[in-house]
Amino acid sequence: MNRRLVHSIFALLVAASLIGAPITMLDWGQQASFSVNPVEESDISENSPILQYERLPNSAQDPVRRAIESPDNYYTIYGQEDFPEPFNYGDNINPGQGQYVIVYEEQYYRLRTSASGGFFFVYLFYQLPFIIYGALLAVVAFLPSQGWTGTRTEALITVPGIVFHLLGPELDFPLLPPMQFVKLGVLAVIVVLIGLLWSYMREKNIIATD
Repeated sequence: MNRRLVHSIFALLVAASLIGAPITMLDWGQQASFSVNPVEESDISENSPILQYERLPNSAQDPVRRAIESPDNYYTIYGQEDFPEPFNYGDNINPGQGQYVIVYEEQYYRLRTSASGGFFFVYLFYQLPFIIYGALLAVVAFLPSQGWTGTRTEALITVPGIVFHLLGPELDFPLLPPMQFVKLGVLAVIVVLIGLLWSYMREKNIIATD
């Protein structure tokens, strides 16, 4: 198979995953928050269940530990399928139902868990830069045949598309908070638009010169 064709097909697949951000980034609107506060044993009510950190499932240990280690004692996970047991994520917070006491390294913490999210169009707005980037990438996949760009340029634009998925809600925004992630998408769109405009103008000048 032609190497250029392989590159273009791969770029189109990445583009499709970004254009389909409302589906591939669906986890963005499905959030579970974990907030913790140190508490003295004498302040723990009798109705509050006391859970040992070491006895929690691994899926529950991670967000609890991250919340404790966070400067603001808060952590969010994305994707309802990843909400760990044995916690409850309802609207009403009561002892044993969204409110717990965790013993972590001999310190007591009051843990509150809740589900959060927002309207679909809000997250669609956040995803818009990545949808646009996917559309631009789809266009770029066809440009080598027009002589505007080469496979190297196509690859350079494809790589950020893959990185978006690694930095996004699919993996709970591992390096950037959500709003900085959105800004990164906007910046990437601007850079690609400038690059495509420059390529178009250069090709136009070459044709005019000939």
